[in-house]
Amino acid sequence: MSRLQAMLSTVEQALAGGRFEEARQTLMRALQRDPSNGPLCNAMAVTLVMLRQHEQALFYAQRAAKALPDDGEAASTLGSILALLGRAAEAVPVLERAIALSPRSPNPRLGIANALGSLNRHSEVVEHCRAGLAVAPDDQDLTVKLTFGLLSCGQADEAVAFSGKALERRPDDSVLASWRAFALNYLPDPDPAQVRSAHEQYGRLVETAHPPRPQSPPREPARPGGSLRVGLVSPDFRTHSVAYFVEPLLRHLDRDRVEVTCYSTSKTQDQTTRRLKDLAAHWRPCAGLADAALADRIRSDRIDILFDLAGHTSDNSLPVFAMRPAPIQATWCGYPATTGLTAIDWRLVDSITDPAGSESHCVEKIMRMDPCFLCYQPPDASPPVGPSPAEAAGHVTFGSFNTLLKLNTRVVETWARILRETPGSKLMLKATQLADSRVRGWTVDRFAAAGIDPARIDVLEATASQHDHLALYHRMDIALDPFPYAGTTTTCEAMWMGVPVVTLAGRSHAGRVGLSLLSAVGMDELAAPDVDSYVALAVGLAGDRARTASLRASTRDRVASSVLCDGPAFAGRFESALHAMVRGG
Repeated sequence: MSRLQAMLSTVEQALAGGRFEEARQTLMRALQRDPSNGPLCNAMAVTLVMLRQHEQALFYAQRAAKALPDDGEAASTLGSILALLGRAAEAVPVLERAIALSPRSPNPRLGIANALGSLNRHSEVVEHCRAGLAVAPDDQDLTVKLTFGLLSCGQADEAVAFSGKALERRPDDSVLASWRAFALNYLPDPDPAQVRSAHEQYGRLVETAHPPRPQSPPREPARPGGSLRVGLVSPDFRTHSVAYFVEPLLRHLDRDRVEVTCYSTSKTQDQTTRRLKDLAAHWRPCAGLADAALADRIRSDRIDILFDLAGHTSDNSLPVFAMRPAPIQATWCGYPATTGLTAIDWRLVDSITDPAGSESHCVEKIMRMDPCFLCYQPPDASPPVGPSPAEAAGHVTFGSFNTLLKLNTRVVETWARILRETPGSKLMLKATQLADSRVRGWTVDRFAAAGIDPARIDVLEATASQHDHLALYHRMDIALDPFPYAGTTTTCEAMWMGVPVVTLAGRSHAGRVGLSLLSAVGMDELAAPDVDSYVALAVGLAGDRARTASLRASTRDRVASSVLCDGPAFAGRFESALHAMVRGG
Protein backbone atom coordinates (compact mmCIF):
# COMPACT_ATOMS: atom_id res chain seq x y z
CA MET A 1 0.00 0.00 0.00
CA SER A 2 1.37 3.39 -1.00
CA ARG A 3 1.71 6.26 1.43
CA LEU A 4 -1.22 8.05 -0.27
CA GLN A 5 -3.43 4.95 -0.05
CA ALA A 6 -2.57 4.48 3.62
CA MET A 7 -3.41 8.08 4.40
CA LEU A 8 -6.73 7.89 2.50
CA SER A 9 -7.55 4.70 4.39
CA THR A 10 -6.94 6.53 7.67
CA VAL A 11 -9.24 9.33 6.52
CA GLU A 12 -11.91 6.82 5.52
CA GLN A 13 -11.77 5.22 8.97
CA ALA A 14 -12.09 8.62 10.63
CA LEU A 15 -15.13 9.47 8.51
CA ALA A 16 -16.73 6.11 9.27
CA GLY A 17 -16.23 6.81 12.96
CA GLY A 18 -17.78 10.27 12.72
CA ARG A 19 -14.45 12.01 13.37
CA PHE A 20 -14.94 14.51 10.58
CA GLU A 21 -12.71 17.28 11.93
CA GLU A 22 -9.87 14.79 12.43
CA ALA A 23 -10.23 13.74 8.79
CA ARG A 24 -10.23 17.37 7.65
CA GLN A 25 -7.04 18.15 9.58
CA THR A 26 -5.28 15.09 8.16
CA LEU A 27 -6.24 16.04 4.62
CA MET A 28 -5.31 19.69 5.12
CA ARG A 29 -1.77 18.73 6.08
CA ALA A 30 -1.46 16.47 3.04
CA LEU A 31 -2.89 19.10 0.69
CA GLN A 32 -0.38 21.67 1.88
CA ARG A 33 2.27 19.41 0.36
CA ASP A 34 0.29 18.50 -2.77
CA PRO A 35 -2.60 20.96 -3.30
CA SER A 36 -3.71 19.62 -6.70
CA ASN A 37 -3.74 15.92 -5.85
CA GLY A 38 -7.03 14.57 -7.23
CA PRO A 39 -7.76 11.81 -4.67
CA LEU A 40 -6.86 14.15 -1.80
CA CYS A 41 -9.10 16.91 -3.14
CA ASN A 42 -11.96 14.47 -3.62
CA ALA A 43 -11.56 13.13 -0.08
CA MET A 44 -11.50 16.69 1.26
CA ALA A 45 -14.69 17.53 -0.65
CA VAL A 46 -16.43 14.49 0.85
CA THR A 47 -15.18 15.40 4.33
CA LEU A 48 -16.40 18.99 4.05
CA VAL A 49 -19.84 17.72 3.02
CA MET A 50 -19.89 15.68 6.22
CA LEU A 51 -19.06 18.91 8.06
CA ARG A 52 -21.85 20.62 6.07
CA GLN A 53 -19.42 23.13 4.59
CA HIS A 54 -20.76 22.81 1.08
CA GLU A 55 -19.27 25.92 -0.55
CA GLN A 56 -15.75 24.90 0.51
CA ALA A 57 -16.51 21.34 -0.55
CA LEU A 58 -17.34 22.57 -4.04
CA PHE A 59 -13.90 24.18 -4.37
CA TYR A 60 -12.14 20.88 -3.68
CA ALA A 61 -14.59 18.86 -5.79
CA GLN A 62 -13.87 21.08 -8.79
CA ARG A 63 -10.13 20.61 -8.25
CA ALA A 64 -10.59 16.84 -8.02
CA ALA A 65 -12.67 16.70 -11.20
CA LYS A 66 -10.06 18.75 -13.06
CA ALA A 67 -7.24 16.49 -11.87
CA LEU A 68 -9.23 13.30 -12.54
CA PRO A 69 -11.32 14.02 -15.65
CA ASP A 70 -12.15 10.34 -16.27
CA ASP A 71 -12.82 9.35 -12.68
CA GLY A 72 -16.46 8.51 -11.95
CA GLU A 73 -16.22 9.08 -8.20
CA ALA A 74 -14.72 12.55 -8.64
CA ALA A 75 -17.51 13.45 -11.07
CA SER A 76 -20.05 11.98 -8.65
CA THR A 77 -18.73 14.09 -5.78
CA LEU A 78 -18.83 17.27 -7.86
CA GLY A 79 -22.35 16.65 -9.13
CA SER A 80 -23.67 15.71 -5.71
CA ILE A 81 -22.29 18.90 -4.17
CA LEU A 82 -23.80 21.02 -6.94
CA ALA A 83 -27.16 19.43 -6.10
CA LEU A 84 -26.68 20.16 -2.39
CA LEU A 85 -26.03 23.80 -3.26
CA GLY A 86 -29.32 24.04 -5.16
CA ARG A 87 -27.67 23.91 -8.59
CA ALA A 88 -29.57 20.81 -9.68
CA ALA A 89 -29.78 21.63 -13.38
CA GLU A 90 -25.96 21.90 -13.52
CA ALA A 91 -25.57 18.75 -11.46
CA VAL A 92 -27.56 16.40 -13.70
CA PRO A 93 -25.18 16.24 -16.71
CA VAL A 94 -22.18 15.93 -14.38
CA LEU A 95 -23.82 13.00 -12.61
CA GLU A 96 -24.91 11.39 -15.87
CA ARG A 97 -21.24 11.36 -16.88
CA ALA A 98 -20.34 9.93 -13.47
CA ILE A 99 -22.80 7.07 -14.02
CA ALA A 100 -21.30 6.39 -17.45
CA LEU A 101 -17.80 6.29 -15.93
CA SER A 102 -18.79 4.22 -12.86
CA PRO A 103 -21.96 2.29 -13.72
CA ARG A 104 -21.57 -0.06 -10.72
CA SER A 105 -21.23 2.69 -8.12
CA PRO A 106 -24.31 3.71 -6.09
CA ASN A 107 -22.92 7.18 -5.33
CA PRO A 108 -23.73 8.93 -8.63
CA ARG A 109 -27.16 7.28 -8.59
CA LEU A 110 -27.89 8.90 -5.24
CA GLY A 111 -26.51 12.22 -6.39
CA ILE A 112 -28.63 12.31 -9.52
CA ALA A 113 -31.70 11.20 -7.55
CA ASN A 114 -31.23 14.18 -5.24
CA ALA A 115 -30.79 16.54 -8.18
CA LEU A 116 -33.78 15.17 -10.09
CA GLY A 117 -35.93 15.37 -6.97
CA SER A 118 -35.13 19.08 -6.71
CA LEU A 119 -36.30 19.41 -10.31
CA ASN A 120 -39.54 17.49 -9.58
CA ARG A 121 -38.54 14.67 -11.96
CA HIS A 122 -39.74 12.05 -9.51
CA SER A 123 -40.25 9.16 -11.93
CA GLU A 124 -36.55 9.36 -12.81
CA VAL A 125 -35.68 9.49 -9.10
CA VAL A 126 -37.40 6.13 -8.69
CA GLU A 127 -35.53 4.67 -11.67
CA HIS A 128 -32.09 5.79 -10.48
CA CYS A 129 -32.71 4.66 -6.90
CA ARG A 130 -33.74 1.22 -8.09
CA ALA A 131 -30.66 1.02 -10.30
CA GLY A 132 -28.44 2.01 -7.38
CA LEU A 133 -30.09 -0.44 -5.00
CA ALA A 134 -29.53 -3.22 -7.53
CA VAL A 135 -25.79 -2.95 -6.80
CA ALA A 136 -26.03 -1.72 -3.18
CA PRO A 137 -29.26 -3.19 -1.79
CA ASP A 138 -28.74 -1.94 1.78
CA ASP A 139 -27.73 1.63 0.96
CA GLN A 140 -29.59 3.79 3.49
CA ASP A 141 -29.69 6.99 1.46
CA LEU A 142 -30.98 5.27 -1.68
CA THR A 143 -33.61 3.45 0.37
CA VAL A 144 -34.85 6.70 1.89
CA LYS A 145 -34.81 8.47 -1.47
CA LEU A 146 -36.77 5.68 -3.14
CA THR A 147 -39.36 5.74 -0.34
CA PHE A 148 -39.93 9.45 -0.86
CA GLY A 149 -39.80 9.07 -4.65
CA LEU A 150 -42.58 6.49 -4.56
CA LEU A 151 -44.66 8.74 -2.30
CA SER A 152 -44.10 11.65 -4.70
CA CYS A 153 -45.40 9.52 -7.55
CA GLY A 154 -48.59 8.85 -5.58
CA GLN A 155 -47.61 5.27 -4.72
CA ALA A 156 -48.04 5.31 -0.94
CA ASP A 157 -48.82 1.60 -0.61
CA GLU A 158 -45.64 0.64 -2.45
CA ALA A 159 -43.58 3.16 -0.45
CA VAL A 160 -44.79 1.71 2.85
CA ALA A 161 -44.23 -1.88 1.72
CA PHE A 162 -40.74 -1.13 0.41
CA SER A 163 -39.61 0.84 3.46
CA GLY A 164 -41.07 -1.82 5.74
CA LYS A 165 -39.05 -4.58 4.10
CA ALA A 166 -35.91 -2.44 4.28
CA LEU A 167 -36.49 -1.86 7.98
CA GLU A 168 -36.94 -5.59 8.57
CA ARG A 169 -33.41 -6.07 7.23
CA ARG A 170 -32.04 -3.16 9.28
CA PRO A 171 -34.27 -2.87 12.37
CA ASP A 172 -31.77 -0.65 14.21
CA ASP A 173 -31.66 2.04 11.52
CA SER A 174 -33.35 5.12 12.98
CA VAL A 175 -33.33 7.01 9.67
CA LEU A 176 -35.24 4.23 7.90
CA ALA A 177 -37.58 3.97 10.89
CA SER A 178 -38.35 7.69 10.63
CA TRP A 179 -39.15 7.54 6.93
CA ARG A 180 -41.30 4.44 7.33
CA ALA A 181 -43.27 6.22 10.06
CA PHE A 182 -43.61 9.27 7.81
CA ALA A 183 -44.88 7.17 4.89
CA LEU A 184 -47.62 5.53 6.96
CA ASN A 185 -49.46 8.87 7.18
CA TYR A 186 -50.25 8.65 3.47
CA LEU A 187 -51.91 5.22 3.39
CA PRO A 188 -55.59 5.17 2.38
CA ASP A 189 -56.68 4.02 5.86
CA PRO A 190 -53.80 3.99 8.35
CA ASP A 191 -54.39 2.31 11.70
CA PRO A 192 -53.65 4.89 14.46
CA ALA A 193 -52.15 2.16 16.63
CA GLN A 194 -49.82 1.09 13.81
CA VAL A 195 -48.84 4.71 13.16
CA ARG A 196 -47.99 5.22 16.83
CA SER A 197 -46.05 1.95 17.01
CA ALA A 198 -43.92 2.89 13.99
CA HIS A 199 -43.10 6.28 15.50
CA GLU A 200 -42.30 4.68 18.85
CA GLN A 201 -39.84 2.37 17.11
CA TYR A 202 -38.01 5.42 15.83
CA GLY A 203 -38.19 7.07 19.25
CA ARG A 204 -36.54 4.13 20.98
CA LEU A 205 -33.73 4.04 18.43
CA VAL A 206 -32.96 7.76 18.41
CA GLU A 207 -33.18 8.13 22.18
CA THR A 208 -30.77 5.23 22.63
CA ALA A 209 -28.33 6.79 20.15
CA HIS A 210 -28.71 10.32 21.55
CA PRO A 211 -29.29 10.08 25.31
CA PRO A 212 -30.12 13.23 27.28
CA ARG A 213 -27.24 15.19 28.73
CA PRO A 214 -27.54 17.06 32.02
CA GLN A 215 -27.74 20.82 32.01
CA SER A 216 -24.45 22.33 33.14
CA PRO A 217 -24.63 24.31 35.29
CA PRO A 218 -28.00 23.10 36.65
CA ARG A 219 -30.81 25.60 36.16
CA GLU A 220 -33.96 26.55 38.00
CA PRO A 221 -37.23 25.59 36.27
CA ALA A 222 -39.45 28.33 34.86
CA ARG A 223 -41.84 29.89 37.35
CA PRO A 224 -45.57 29.49 36.66
CA GLY A 225 -46.85 32.86 35.42
CA GLY A 226 -43.38 34.29 34.92
CA SER A 227 -41.67 35.32 31.69
CA LEU A 228 -40.59 32.45 29.46
CA ARG A 229 -37.77 31.74 27.03
CA VAL A 230 -39.26 29.78 24.13
CA GLY A 231 -37.27 28.15 21.33
CA LEU A 232 -38.64 27.20 17.91
CA VAL A 233 -36.60 24.70 15.86
CA SER A 234 -37.44 24.38 12.17
CA PRO A 235 -35.97 23.84 8.69
CA ASP A 236 -38.94 25.79 7.30
CA PHE A 237 -38.40 29.42 8.31
CA ARG A 238 -38.79 30.40 4.65
CA THR A 239 -41.60 30.45 2.09
CA HIS A 240 -43.23 27.30 3.41
CA SER A 241 -46.56 26.26 4.89
CA VAL A 242 -45.17 26.15 8.44
CA ALA A 243 -43.96 29.74 8.21
CA TYR A 244 -47.46 30.95 7.32
CA PHE A 245 -48.66 29.87 10.77
CA VAL A 246 -45.54 30.84 12.72
CA GLU A 247 -45.51 34.44 11.48
CA PRO A 248 -48.76 35.61 13.14
CA LEU A 249 -47.65 33.97 16.39
CA LEU A 250 -44.33 35.85 16.41
CA ARG A 251 -46.06 39.06 15.38
CA HIS A 252 -48.52 39.05 18.28
CA LEU A 253 -46.79 37.38 21.24
CA ASP A 254 -46.03 39.74 24.13
CA ARG A 255 -42.23 40.09 23.97
CA ASP A 256 -42.07 41.16 27.59
CA ARG A 257 -43.61 37.87 28.66
CA VAL A 258 -42.42 35.44 25.96
CA GLU A 259 -38.90 35.75 24.56
CA VAL A 260 -38.69 33.70 21.36
CA THR A 261 -35.48 32.33 19.87
CA CYS A 262 -35.75 30.82 16.39
CA TYR A 263 -33.26 28.09 15.50
CA SER A 264 -33.27 27.98 11.71
CA THR A 265 -31.77 24.83 10.21
CA SER A 266 -32.67 25.80 6.65
CA LYS A 267 -30.00 26.47 4.04
CA THR A 268 -32.54 28.63 2.17
CA GLN A 269 -33.26 32.25 3.06
CA ASP A 270 -35.85 34.47 1.41
CA GLN A 271 -38.21 37.36 2.16
CA THR A 272 -40.19 35.21 4.59
CA THR A 273 -36.98 34.38 6.46
CA ARG A 274 -36.18 38.07 6.79
CA ARG A 275 -39.66 38.88 8.13
CA LEU A 276 -39.49 36.10 10.72
CA LYS A 277 -35.99 37.18 11.73
CA ASP A 278 -37.26 40.70 12.42
CA LEU A 279 -40.13 39.35 14.54
CA ALA A 280 -38.10 36.98 16.74
CA ALA A 281 -36.28 38.22 19.83
CA HIS A 282 -33.26 36.13 18.81
CA TRP A 283 -32.33 34.40 15.56
CA ARG A 284 -29.89 31.51 15.45
CA PRO A 285 -28.78 30.38 11.95
CA CYS A 286 -28.03 26.69 12.52
CA ALA A 287 -27.78 25.19 9.03
CA GLY A 288 -24.75 22.93 9.03
CA LEU A 289 -24.59 22.50 12.79
CA ALA A 290 -24.27 18.92 14.01
CA ASP A 291 -27.09 17.73 16.26
CA ALA A 292 -24.91 17.77 19.39
CA ALA A 293 -23.68 21.28 18.62
CA LEU A 294 -27.24 22.53 18.13
CA ALA A 295 -28.29 20.93 21.41
CA ASP A 296 -25.39 22.66 23.16
CA ARG A 297 -26.39 25.99 21.60
CA ILE A 298 -29.95 25.62 22.87
CA ARG A 299 -28.70 24.71 26.36
CA SER A 300 -26.48 27.78 26.43
CA ASP A 301 -29.52 29.94 25.60
CA ARG A 302 -31.28 28.47 28.66
CA ILE A 303 -34.55 27.86 26.85
CA ASP A 304 -37.55 27.05 29.06
CA ILE A 305 -39.79 25.44 26.43
CA LEU A 306 -38.44 24.12 23.12
CA PHE A 307 -40.76 23.46 20.17
CA ASP A 308 -40.23 21.07 17.27
CA LEU A 309 -41.97 22.38 14.14
CA ALA A 310 -41.03 19.58 11.73
CA GLY A 311 -41.81 16.14 13.16
CA HIS A 312 -40.57 13.50 10.73
CA THR A 313 -40.47 15.77 7.67
CA SER A 314 -37.23 16.43 5.79
CA ASP A 315 -34.28 17.97 7.63
CA ASN A 316 -35.89 17.63 11.05
CA SER A 317 -33.93 17.93 14.30
CA LEU A 318 -35.55 15.17 16.35
CA PRO A 319 -32.16 13.78 17.50
CA VAL A 320 -31.58 17.18 19.13
CA PHE A 321 -34.79 16.80 21.13
CA ALA A 322 -33.73 13.29 22.18
CA MET A 323 -30.78 14.96 23.96
CA ARG A 324 -33.30 17.11 25.89
CA PRO A 325 -31.58 20.51 25.69
CA ALA A 326 -34.61 22.16 27.33
CA PRO A 327 -36.52 21.16 30.47
CA ILE A 328 -39.88 21.24 28.67
CA GLN A 329 -40.20 20.15 25.03
CA ALA A 330 -43.19 20.19 22.71
CA THR A 331 -44.19 19.66 19.09
CA TRP A 332 -46.60 21.86 17.15
CA CYS A 333 -47.81 22.73 13.68
CA GLY A 334 -45.42 20.92 11.32
CA TYR A 335 -46.43 17.26 11.56
CA PRO A 336 -49.78 15.43 11.88
CA ALA A 337 -48.77 12.58 14.20
CA THR A 338 -46.73 11.76 17.27
CA THR A 339 -42.97 12.16 17.09
CA GLY A 340 -42.54 8.92 19.04
CA LEU A 341 -40.06 10.57 21.44
CA THR A 342 -40.58 10.29 25.18
CA ALA A 343 -38.24 13.30 25.43
CA ILE A 344 -40.97 15.47 23.89
CA ASP A 345 -43.47 16.21 26.63
CA TRP A 346 -46.36 17.90 24.85
CA ARG A 347 -48.22 17.94 21.57
CA LEU A 348 -50.07 21.22 20.98
CA VAL A 349 -53.41 20.59 19.20
CA ASP A 350 -57.11 21.39 19.72
CA SER A 351 -60.24 19.52 20.78
CA ILE A 352 -61.40 19.00 17.21
CA THR A 353 -58.17 17.65 15.75
CA ASP A 354 -57.58 15.50 18.83
CA PRO A 355 -60.85 14.90 20.71
CA ALA A 356 -61.10 13.03 24.00
CA GLY A 357 -59.89 9.47 23.49
CA SER A 358 -57.17 10.34 20.99
CA GLU A 359 -54.52 10.38 23.73
CA SER A 360 -53.69 6.80 22.75
CA HIS A 361 -52.51 8.01 19.33
CA CYS A 362 -49.40 9.74 20.64
CA VAL A 363 -46.48 9.35 23.03
CA GLU A 364 -46.60 12.98 24.11
CA LYS A 365 -49.18 14.42 26.49
CA ILE A 366 -51.86 16.40 24.67
CA MET A 367 -52.26 20.12 25.26
CA ARG A 368 -55.47 21.37 23.64
CA MET A 369 -55.60 25.01 22.59
CA ASP A 370 -59.18 25.78 21.63
CA PRO A 371 -60.91 26.81 19.48
CA CYS A 372 -58.13 26.17 16.93
CA PHE A 373 -54.46 25.24 17.26
CA LEU A 374 -53.49 27.34 14.23
CA CYS A 375 -53.66 30.98 13.17
CA TYR A 376 -53.59 31.87 9.48
CA GLN A 377 -52.11 35.09 8.13
CA PRO A 378 -53.42 35.74 4.61
CA PRO A 379 -50.85 36.99 2.09
CA ASP A 380 -50.59 40.76 1.85
CA ALA A 381 -50.87 40.90 -1.94
CA SER A 382 -53.75 38.47 -2.48
CA PRO A 383 -55.77 38.63 -5.70
CA PRO A 384 -59.39 39.69 -5.25
CA VAL A 385 -62.06 36.99 -5.04
CA GLY A 386 -63.37 36.30 -8.52
CA PRO A 387 -66.84 35.30 -9.71
CA SER A 388 -67.87 31.66 -9.74
CA PRO A 389 -66.18 30.14 -12.83
CA ALA A 390 -69.12 27.81 -13.47
CA GLU A 391 -71.16 30.76 -14.71
CA ALA A 392 -68.83 31.37 -17.65
CA ALA A 393 -67.62 27.80 -18.19
CA GLY A 394 -71.02 26.16 -18.09
CA HIS A 395 -69.78 23.39 -15.82
CA VAL A 396 -68.57 22.98 -12.25
CA THR A 397 -64.85 22.66 -11.59
CA PHE A 398 -63.72 20.76 -8.53
CA GLY A 399 -60.10 21.09 -7.50
CA SER A 400 -57.26 20.28 -5.17
CA PHE A 401 -53.88 21.97 -4.84
CA ASN A 402 -52.62 19.48 -2.24
CA THR A 403 -49.39 17.54 -2.59
CA LEU A 404 -49.69 14.41 -4.70
CA LEU A 405 -48.52 12.37 -1.70
CA LYS A 406 -52.09 12.66 -0.38
CA LEU A 407 -53.72 11.35 -3.57
CA ASN A 408 -54.21 7.75 -2.43
CA THR A 409 -56.39 5.12 -4.09
CA ARG A 410 -59.47 5.87 -1.95
CA VAL A 411 -59.23 9.57 -2.77
CA VAL A 412 -59.01 8.85 -6.50
CA GLU A 413 -62.00 6.49 -6.35
CA THR A 414 -64.06 8.97 -4.33
CA TRP A 415 -63.27 11.98 -6.48
CA ALA A 416 -64.04 9.92 -9.58
CA ARG A 417 -67.41 9.08 -8.05
CA ILE A 418 -68.10 12.79 -7.47
CA LEU A 419 -67.25 13.53 -11.11
CA ARG A 420 -69.51 10.72 -12.32
CA GLU A 421 -72.39 12.03 -10.22
CA THR A 422 -71.86 15.62 -11.42
CA PRO A 423 -72.37 15.51 -15.21
CA GLY A 424 -70.00 17.71 -17.21
CA SER A 425 -67.87 18.59 -14.21
CA LYS A 426 -64.08 18.72 -14.25
CA LEU A 427 -61.30 18.22 -11.72
CA MET A 428 -58.35 20.61 -11.53
CA LEU A 429 -55.14 19.36 -9.87
CA LYS A 430 -52.00 21.30 -8.99
CA ALA A 431 -48.97 19.90 -7.17
CA THR A 432 -45.23 20.32 -7.58
CA GLN A 433 -44.90 16.61 -8.36
CA LEU A 434 -47.05 17.07 -11.47
CA ALA A 435 -44.19 18.92 -13.18
CA ASP A 436 -43.00 15.41 -14.11
CA SER A 437 -44.72 14.45 -17.38
CA ARG A 438 -44.77 10.77 -16.49
CA VAL A 439 -46.30 11.48 -13.08
CA ARG A 440 -48.94 13.60 -14.83
CA GLY A 441 -49.69 10.69 -17.15
CA TRP A 442 -49.89 8.19 -14.30
CA THR A 443 -52.23 10.50 -12.37
CA VAL A 444 -54.61 10.94 -15.29
CA ASP A 445 -54.45 7.18 -15.92
CA ARG A 446 -55.53 6.50 -12.32
CA PHE A 447 -58.70 8.50 -12.92
CA ALA A 448 -59.20 6.85 -16.30
CA ALA A 449 -59.08 3.46 -14.57
CA ALA A 450 -61.88 4.76 -12.33
CA GLY A 451 -63.98 5.59 -15.39
CA ILE A 452 -63.15 9.26 -15.88
CA ASP A 453 -62.40 10.65 -19.34
CA PRO A 454 -58.89 12.20 -19.29
CA ALA A 455 -60.37 15.36 -20.83
CA ARG A 456 -62.12 15.98 -17.50
CA ILE A 457 -58.83 16.14 -15.57
CA ASP A 458 -57.02 19.47 -15.79
CA VAL A 459 -53.42 19.27 -14.55
CA LEU A 460 -51.86 22.67 -13.91
CA GLU A 461 -48.25 23.74 -14.19
CA ALA A 462 -46.30 25.35 -11.37
CA THR A 463 -46.75 29.09 -10.92
CA ALA A 464 -44.05 31.73 -10.64
CA SER A 465 -45.41 33.42 -7.51
CA GLN A 466 -47.81 32.97 -4.64
CA HIS A 467 -50.04 35.65 -6.19
CA ASP A 468 -50.28 33.62 -9.41
CA HIS A 469 -50.92 30.46 -7.38
CA LEU A 470 -53.82 32.06 -5.52
CA ALA A 471 -55.22 33.49 -8.76
CA LEU A 472 -55.75 29.93 -10.01
CA TYR A 473 -58.59 29.62 -7.50
CA HIS A 474 -60.53 31.88 -9.89
CA ARG A 475 -60.88 28.73 -12.01
CA MET A 476 -62.16 26.50 -9.16
CA ASP A 477 -65.73 26.27 -7.85
CA ILE A 478 -65.35 23.72 -5.06
CA ALA A 479 -62.19 22.46 -3.34
CA LEU A 480 -62.02 18.78 -2.42
CA ASP A 481 -59.94 18.00 0.66
CA PRO A 482 -57.98 14.74 0.44
CA PHE A 483 -58.28 12.11 3.15
CA PRO A 484 -57.26 10.64 5.50
CA TYR A 485 -54.47 13.26 5.38
CA ALA A 486 -56.32 16.54 5.00
CA GLY A 487 -54.92 19.81 3.74
CA THR A 488 -53.99 22.72 5.97
CA THR A 489 -52.49 25.65 4.06
CA THR A 490 -54.42 24.65 0.93
CA THR A 491 -57.68 24.74 2.88
CA CYS A 492 -56.91 28.19 4.28
CA GLU A 493 -55.91 29.49 0.84
CA ALA A 494 -59.02 28.11 -0.84
CA MET A 495 -61.34 29.68 1.73
CA TRP A 496 -59.45 32.98 1.52
CA MET A 497 -60.08 32.97 -2.24
CA GLY A 498 -63.80 32.35 -1.68
CA VAL A 499 -63.74 28.67 -2.63
CA PRO A 500 -65.75 26.37 -0.31
CA VAL A 501 -63.86 23.29 0.88
CA VAL A 502 -65.51 19.91 1.38
CA THR A 503 -63.63 17.75 3.90
CA LEU A 504 -64.00 14.29 5.41
CA ALA A 505 -63.46 14.18 9.17
CA GLY A 506 -61.24 11.21 9.94
CA ARG A 507 -60.23 9.38 13.10
CA SER A 508 -56.77 10.89 13.57
CA HIS A 509 -55.26 14.38 13.74
CA ALA A 510 -54.18 14.24 10.07
CA GLY A 511 -57.77 13.64 9.01
CA ARG A 512 -59.41 16.20 11.30
CA VAL A 513 -57.47 19.39 10.57
CA GLY A 514 -59.93 20.28 7.81
CA LEU A 515 -62.82 20.02 10.27
CA SER A 516 -60.94 22.22 12.74
CA LEU A 517 -60.28 24.92 10.14
CA LEU A 518 -63.85 24.88 8.82
CA SER A 519 -65.18 25.05 12.37
CA ALA A 520 -62.96 28.03 13.10
CA VAL A 521 -64.66 30.02 10.33
CA GLY A 522 -68.18 28.70 11.02
CA MET A 523 -68.39 26.43 7.96
CA ASP A 524 -68.30 23.01 9.59
CA GLU A 525 -71.46 22.03 7.69
CA LEU A 526 -69.04 21.25 4.83
CA ALA A 527 -67.35 18.50 6.87
CA ALA A 528 -68.63 14.98 6.27
CA PRO A 529 -68.47 12.03 8.69
CA ASP A 530 -68.06 9.34 6.01
CA VAL A 531 -67.34 8.86 2.31
CA ASP A 532 -70.99 8.70 1.21
CA SER A 533 -71.75 11.95 3.01
CA TYR A 534 -68.59 13.53 1.54
CA VAL A 535 -69.75 12.64 -1.97
CA ALA A 536 -73.27 13.89 -1.26
CA LEU A 537 -71.95 17.20 0.10
CA ALA A 538 -69.75 17.82 -2.95
CA VAL A 539 -72.39 16.79 -5.48
CA GLY A 540 -75.12 18.73 -3.68
CA LEU A 541 -73.00 21.87 -3.52
CA ALA A 542 -72.17 21.54 -7.23
CA GLY A 543 -75.89 21.44 -8.01
CA ASP A 544 -76.70 24.53 -5.98
CA ARG A 545 -75.26 27.42 -7.98
CA ALA A 546 -76.93 30.04 -5.77
CA ARG A 547 -75.28 28.62 -2.66
CA THR A 548 -71.83 28.36 -4.23
CA ALA A 549 -72.14 31.95 -5.47
CA SER A 550 -73.16 33.11 -2.00
CA LEU A 551 -70.28 31.25 -0.37
CA ARG A 552 -67.85 32.70 -2.89
CA ALA A 553 -68.98 36.21 -2.10
CA SER A 554 -68.92 35.82 1.68
CA THR A 555 -66.20 33.34 2.65
CA ARG A 556 -63.21 35.71 2.60
CA ASP A 557 -64.95 38.09 4.99
CA ARG A 558 -65.91 35.17 7.21
CA VAL A 559 -62.31 33.98 7.31
CA ALA A 560 -60.92 37.46 7.98
CA SER A 561 -63.26 38.06 10.92
CA SER A 562 -62.94 34.55 12.38
CA VAL A 563 -60.77 33.14 15.16
CA LEU A 564 -58.60 31.59 12.43
CA CYS A 565 -57.19 35.03 11.58
CA ASP A 566 -57.31 36.63 15.04
CA GLY A 567 -53.59 36.85 15.74
CA PRO A 568 -53.74 38.67 19.11
CA ALA A 569 -56.28 36.21 20.54
CA PHE A 570 -54.29 33.26 19.23
CA ALA A 571 -51.07 34.57 20.78
CA GLY A 572 -52.87 34.92 24.10
CA ARG A 573 -54.10 31.32 23.94
CA PHE A 574 -50.62 30.15 22.98
CA GLU A 575 -49.10 31.93 25.96
CA SER A 576 -51.71 30.35 28.23
CA ALA A 577 -50.77 26.94 26.84
CA LEU A 578 -47.10 27.66 27.60
CA HIS A 579 -47.88 28.41 31.22
CA ALA A 580 -50.04 25.30 31.43
CA MET A 581 -47.04 23.28 30.26
CA VAL A 582 -44.92 24.84 32.99
CA ARG A 583 -47.56 23.89 35.56
CA GLY A 584 -47.62 20.35 34.18
CA GLY A 585 -50.99 20.46 32.49
